[in-house]
Parts: sequence; C-alpha cells; structure tokens
Amino acid sequence: MIQHMTPEHLWFLSTRLHRQGWRRAARAVKTINALLYNSALPPEATVADDVRLWHHGLGVVIHPDTSIGRGVQIAHHVTIGAGSSKTGTPYGVVVEDGVIIATGAVVAPKAGHRLVIGTGAKIGANAVVTKDVPAGATVVGGASRIIPRDELSIR
Repeated sequence: MIQHMTPEHLWFLSTRLHRQGWRRAARAVKTINALLYNSALPPEATVADDVRLWHHGLGVVIHPDTSIGRGVQIAHHVTIGAGSSKTGTPYGVVVEDGVIIATGAVVAPKAGHRLVIGTGAKIGANAVVTKDVPAGATVVGGASRIIPRDELSIR
C-alpha cells in the first residue's frame, strides 16, 4: 500500500537527508515539494516531525534559519523570513511548541536578530510579526497605513 505523500513528509525527508550529509538529494526533494505543493520548505530548517501544514502548505515560505517545535500548525500562504547575520550571533526564527500561525501571516525579524514565538502562541490571519511573541499570547492585525493618492504620485 502506497502512503499518500504530504508536503510534511517530503519536508521531513529533506531535512533528514540534509542532516545526514546528502545535500543534493535533500535539495531534489525540496524541489519536488515545491513543484507539487507550491511551497518553499528548506531542508536546512529544524522541524519537529509532527508539524502540520494546512491546505498542503500551499504558498508557505520558510527561511532555512528557522526552528519549528512540536505540535506547530501553519496555514497556507504563511511566510517566515530571517535576515542574515554577519556577526556570528544567533539569528532566525524560533517557533516553540504548540504555536498556530494562521493564513497569510508574515513573521519577519529585524535583519541579524533572532525572533521567538513562545509556546502556545497564536498568530492571526494576515498578522505581521516583527518582534518576539510571549508564550500563550495572540497576535492579530497588521500594521497598515493609508497613503493619500497625492503622496503616491511619481515626481
């Protein structure tokens, strides 16, 4: 019996291959995942084996310097980014256990900094997260600003 291959299974396979030094094979599995599920799930990320991607992870983009804990749920069209560090200090995103990240959320730490989403936190749909989120907290909304039409004109 052939088991249905989910984007999570392919992601876990690519991370295991990467850890074992099979970098080209890991990249090939990542490419297959991207083609099948339209997602960018890097083999370099640290991912618990029970992470759940809603709607087959459609449009999910994860930065390689991301660590995702147990029982995390990530909806479609979520972006988790990270800026690179030239100083050697730890950076990236740490998503602790039991976090739920809803549709369209963006997690974007300041370049060169680490951002932690605490255990059991909930990130609402289309929320923009740029700072640490305490354990159990809920984040909603994005920082929106209305720009008047006359300010948009090209000079």
